[in-house]
Amino acid sequence: METHLSTAKYDRVTIALHWLIALLVAGQWLGAHVIDWFPRGPLRVDARSLHIVGGVLVGGLMLVRLGWRVTSGRHLPPEGPALADLAARGVKAGLYLLVFAIVAIGVALALTRGDNLFGLIQLPGLGADTREARHALSEQIVEYHELAANLILAVAGFHAAAALVHHFWFKDGVLRRMALR
Repeated sequence: METHLSTAKYDRVTIALHWLIALLVAGQWLGAHVIDWFPRGPLRVDARSLHIVGGVLVGGLMLVRLGWRVTSGRHLPPEGPALADLAARGVKAGLYLLVFAIVAIGVALALTRGDNLFGLIQLPGLGADTREARHALSEQIVEYHELAANLILAVAGFHAAAALVHHFWFKDGVLRRMALR
């Protein structure tokens, strides 16, 4: 089931941003799962601070990627049937929305908890009058943050699987469009 092989590639900036963001998102997901391994105190504060800064970095890079895409990035024609192109566009849009959502939820969580960044910057505890109420609100926000993180992994996994199907089954060159070389 071989179709024509595409030789078109995305530009280097698009490719670099794609893979950098993908690695950072995976690192953020893994990092979130080890924060509580650290004992309460400076090490846990630093681990959480790294996670918060990493999330803001992901959000910033996504803004750069979106800006690059609409101003200077290379746009390639669809590969394959219109329905497959529509699905690919939907998955990409879903990933963009999920990443922006998780960053916004993460910022809301850090501000609600009143996190301390590296022992240098104390964020305000917003959204509730008492410490107990802030804690309860934080716990609810954590659930949304975790849900968004798991959804990103699921959608990104589907995206990666589709790219591999294109590469190994359809042999249409779609995966090569985003290859680092």
